[in-house]
Amino acid sequence: MSAGSHDVPPSAGLMAEPALLGHDTSAPGAPTRLDGLFRRLDRVVAWCDGWSRRWLPEAWNPLAQSGTATNFALAVAVVSGVALLLWYSPSVQFAYSSLEAIGGRTLGGWVRAMHRYSSDLAMLLILVHAGRMLVARKFAGARWIAWVSGVGLIALVWFIGWTGYWLVWDQPAQQVAVTSMWGLDVVPIFGEPMSRLYLADRLVPSLLFFVVFFLHMLLPLAIAVGLVVHLLRLNRVRLFPARGLMAALVLALALASWLKPAPLDAPARMAEKAETFTVDAWYLTPLALALRLQGGGLWLALGGGIVLGGLIPWVLGRRPTRARRAPGASSGPVADWQTFVDESRCHACTQCVQDCPFDAVAMTTRSDGKRFETRALVDPARCVGCAVCVGSCDSEAMNLPWFDTQREEARIEREALAGGEVWVALVGGDIDGGRERFASGQWTTLLAGYSVHFVPTASWVRPKFVERLLARGVRGVVVVRDVRTESAARDGNRWIGERLAGTRKPAFRPARAGDNAAAWRVLAFDAARPAELTRAAEAFRTGRDLPMAPTPRATPAPWRLALAGVALAAGLGAAVVAPSHLRVVNPSSPAPEFVFSFKALGEMQAAGELDPEQEAKKPLHMRGRSTEKPHRAPVVVRLTIDGVSEERTFRAKGISEDGPVIAQWRVPIATGSRVVSIEMQTGAAEPQRWEGAFVATERRLCVVTYDPGEGFRLEDLCGVMPSSPGGALP
Repeated sequence: MSAGSHDVPPSAGLMAEPALLGHDTSAPGAPTRLDGLFRRLDRVVAWCDGWSRRWLPEAWNPLAQSGTATNFALAVAVVSGVALLLWYSPSVQFAYSSLEAIGGRTLGGWVRAMHRYSSDLAMLLILVHAGRMLVARKFAGARWIAWVSGVGLIALVWFIGWTGYWLVWDQPAQQVAVTSMWGLDVVPIFGEPMSRLYLADRLVPSLLFFVVFFLHMLLPLAIAVGLVVHLLRLNRVRLFPARGLMAALVLALALASWLKPAPLDAPARMAEKAETFTVDAWYLTPLALALRLQGGGLWLALGGGIVLGGLIPWVLGRRPTRARRAPGASSGPVADWQTFVDESRCHACTQCVQDCPFDAVAMTTRSDGKRFETRALVDPARCVGCAVCVGSCDSEAMNLPWFDTQREEARIEREALAGGEVWVALVGGDIDGGRERFASGQWTTLLAGYSVHFVPTASWVRPKFVERLLARGVRGVVVVRDVRTESAARDGNRWIGERLAGTRKPAFRPARAGDNAAAWRVLAFDAARPAELTRAAEAFRTGRDLPMAPTPRATPAPWRLALAGVALAAGLGAAVVAPSHLRVVNPSSPAPEFVFSFKALGEMQAAGELDPEQEAKKPLHMRGRSTEKPHRAPVVVRLTIDGVSEERTFRAKGISEDGPVIAQWRVPIATGSRVVSIEMQTGAAEPQRWEGAFVATERRLCVVTYDPGEGFRLEDLCGVMPSSPGGALP
């Protein structure tokens, strides 16, 4: 190393072969557990992307543009939802009838189906995007905030969809409402069981229905806030995909909505347990646990998924090793895979700030007294080690501790020139299985005739380094980059071609490269077509390719585009529509139930007589009055069904037990004629009684309610021959 070079951690650049690198991951970024598994899965995803690219450009593939395509699907859902308000009535009395009126292939029905299927498409693409980010290990280190906010966005989108199905007020909506109330009853927030409000149609609160409607309309604004947090650490963000893809998605959704209108089940009847109902698996899957485990099932399905998803950065991410601070570095100790700045070399050109894909570089005041007023500063909380800034720094101020620029450039140059006239290939380690391919010798096979060398990413390569290689006798230089849009270095892998072509700073200077200045190429590696890289590299080496400029990406033939578009639209349509029309069996027990729901006031208990001994122990100012807080007597309920009695005691609400008793008592009963009597004792007064005879049928609730102002009331028409010797019936 030259005398002017700065010191770096001992782990940096000590290997003679790329396969022996001390860095513990094959791609830039924080180290993760199960790295080998993720690397293999990433290769599968890369192969699938490469195969699909033969038929459809990546910019037109919603699965490859899953993030921006999700945003567009959500936008379509919002617009169609607002349009649906022309027909929909947001009230528990008229919600179902307003949707029933636009059933089938009417304009309103088409808008409703667009709203439903665009929401389903959004959830599908969100999960695809999350899976791709997981496989690419974009969850550890500085990326944890993007991952956690993404999990939060999934939960938010799901909840908005959950409330949307509530608003239909058909039988699936009934299950959504009831299980939601069971879930709320588990949490000690409300003073009374919320589920008792959904025992009979008369009890359903119109205000709560409107609150659900209000949340469904308001929460999409929270998605915008969540996206700001999710994309906070990215530069040059694109919210929506290419116009062609947006038009294709709208056309596919419109066609699917016309061919398969959104389903509408029978209206919700709270005292009935539907035998079967339609579910949308993208949003209503938690019902599978909620209907079996009631309140706990809903929290288990949702809370478990959110917690496990949110903890992935810490469960699968490994604590990074810290490199010691290099002399002259403008930042403190950083992880060994992150960039640090050598302040003494920084010329304040700001190119690193412009190029960083993750907004991790900023300019700050210098401290070394040089004539430049500012210098670059890397934020370790944002840096992902993509090395884009290293390639953009002509003065070598930006560096990676584990892959020192001066040391590695000197090594590559020394090894390349040792064999005389050579052709050099610089291969990005962010390419799927990049490290494994070096270890197995696959790159040597793919790039026969080249001296192959590992670099962190294609964007790490500085034009100045290519100039020096060509000026010192290298016949030609090939830089192999990851072809994927969502590569580790993002748009940085594209910029290496622009830098060498002279259209982006730092620009390649042909005058410094000598007579061989045009002997460079930037080639894209496609995992599904590795032979294309071999052919392109061989054509360049033998002088048979086109002069200058990176190899353009081939556009599929028109017939391939049309066929791929139809196939993809059909596949996505089936994946979106089919799970939205699943007919499932209600897992709830079909046995009839008798339910007594009541609100009663126990008698207020008078303070007991004062105990002289206890009075003597009190301070003078507290004597002569009882310190016992007023409370109400518990309510005792005796329930008799066909002569078999059971008694329960219900204590008053409140810390001091001075509030009303609010409770419900559910009892499974056999089908057939049943005689039921209720005796309720609220204190020393005569108990209140109700008695009735009715016929119990399967999948029905027989509901009796009691309120101090109304007395007893039979809520459901399951009963016949009612009588009420001691109470009131309608």
